[in-house]
Amino acid sequence: MAKKSVLVCVKKDIVHPISWALREFEKQISVRYLDTTKQLGMVLGDVENCCAVILDSNIGDESTLDFAKEIKNDKPSLKILLIASSGTTKEEIVGLIQSKIVSGVLIRPFTAEQVSDYIYKLCGFQKPSEVPWYMQTGMKP
Repeated sequence: MAKKSVLVCVKKDIVHPISWALREFEKQISVRYLDTTKQLGMVLGDVENCCAVILDSNIGDESTLDFAKEIKNDKPSLKILLIASSGTTKEEIVGLIQSKIVSGVLIRPFTAEQVSDYIYKLCGFQKPSEVPWYMQTGMKP
């Protein structure tokens, strides 16, 4: 099975937490990190089998919301997970969700588990079911 691609274009301060959260998917996805929306726009045309873009709402003191609308118009099937910075208003976020430009929103601060949950959902992976510890050991409850 070919790996699905996930493109990540976020501020430097959250690259590490996101890469940590994506480690559990290393056999299923290939992750590419980009610094600017310009780089992301160039790469999007070349990438095949892209299941999601993780996009910061602000990069380099500029909003990326118009860019998100553009890429959604060009590639309607692409799923975008927006990382909302403090400068993003609730009205903007609600508008993006209602117009289906973004498939999910994480508001800072977020946990690795939240990122993981979205990747399961956006890439269509089956989430492993939790097996209680006593069943793993063969003990009775």
